Amino acid sequence: MKRFARNIILFLLLTLLFTVVLTGLLGGTGWLRNVSYKLDVGDNLYTKAKEAKTVQGVDVLFFGSSHAYRTFDPRIFAEKGVTMFNLGSSNQTPMQSEVLLRTLAPKVNPRLVVIEVHPDIIGHDGIEAALFQVCNVSPSWPMVWMVCRTRNWRVMMTALYAIPHNMWSAEFKNHKDKQEGYRAGFLEHEMGYYSPQPHDPAAIRPLPQQLKALRRCTEWLQARGIPYILLEVPDTKVLLDSYYNIDDFQSLMYDYGKFYFKPLSTLDDSLHFYNEDHLNQQGVELYDDYICDSLIVPILNDL
Repeated sequence: MKRFARNIILFLLLTLLFTVVLTGLLGGTGWLRNVSYKLDVGDNLYTKAKEAKTVQGVDVLFFGSSHAYRTFDPRIFAEKGVTMFNLGSSNQTPMQSEVLLRTLAPKVNPRLVVIEVHPDIIGHDGIEAALFQVCNVSPSWPMVWMVCRTRNWRVMMTALYAIPHNMWSAEFKNHKDKQEGYRAGFLEHEMGYYSPQPHDPAAIRPLPQQLKALRRCTEWLQARGIPYILLEVPDTKVLLDSYYNIDDFQSLMYDYGKFYFKPLSTLDDSLHFYNEDHLNQQGVELYDDYICDSLIVPILNDL
């Protein structure tokens, strides 16, 4: 029995060693199905994570999904005398927000943190965003814990290649994202207009792992005395009306801190959105001007 157990342990160790070596050699070739290493996924995450390390003392630091990095434009905030940086990224769930918060917020040193929460994103498993993050953000212990919490083989295998590769690779250190329309983490979308489509009724289903991650984010901020708010950005009316339990979702968000949903009556589905849940630039200008005057500036003045 002892010999059998010893052989099993030896076999597992050799298998692990073989997996590590094979992943290190072939992870960047595309030959391994479970390794998805991609720099530059269209949201400039690499650039904003690197740039954030050089930014210090802004008024507002944003976290969240594309609803954050496509919405909060630093030019409009600057007109109100507010400095900001946007650490939103594609499909970023609270699990990925936690990594960026823990590693970059102390360097940026914001007066206020805004975490964008969206009904759909809070129900995502975060796998896609985890893959983007391990490839485009410098390795850290919070990232390792995030990878483990996904319990996803593809994320873990990609991280097994990406983390050591990004620590020592000149390719990673010298990479440059496409910069068109990029400003302080915000990424302007080309102008477009949404044609409203009917929606079947849908339920918002927050995932427990995302709620736990959101709780860890807020507790981390509270422990350090960093003021924060949770903010739901506008969707088209046709999408918002399709959620039959939107009131339950918004009530739930109040349990995690100061939550705000401030719709703007002048926003029109056909004029101010480029798809069902993203404002076009005309909508961004209207909403940012409104949110600065009605929420952000008053909060900053009270700090």
